[in-house]
Amino acid sequence: MDWATAEREWIGAVVVVGLTYVDAGGEFLRQEQVHGLIVSVDPVNGIELDLSGNRMGESYWLPPELGAFEAARPGEYRLRSTGEIVRDPDLLSSWTLQAPVDS
Repeated sequence: MDWATAEREWIGAVVVVGLTYVDAGGEFLRQEQVHGLIVSVDPVNGIELDLSGNRMGESYWLPPELGAFEAARPGEYRLRSTGEIVRDPDLLSSWTLQAPVDS
């Protein structure tokens, strides 16, 4: 998918995002999920979400990596971190965030 197609097809789409946090050595710290609407798609700045649910009103930016998104199957998705249920999202995305190595 190219950026023009992503912009045309994804703006307004509901996405569920899984975030796994690891320390500098790669050891698991915690997991979190967020969900919301995609409001902008930009190859430089990334993908901006307008979060919903417990984090309604917050913006969240994901890196400009189109390959990190996949179509979601219809159904209910329960967010483990909050217990919220998201019905029939359009897209799913998962990310691992690693803490920097102390110098």
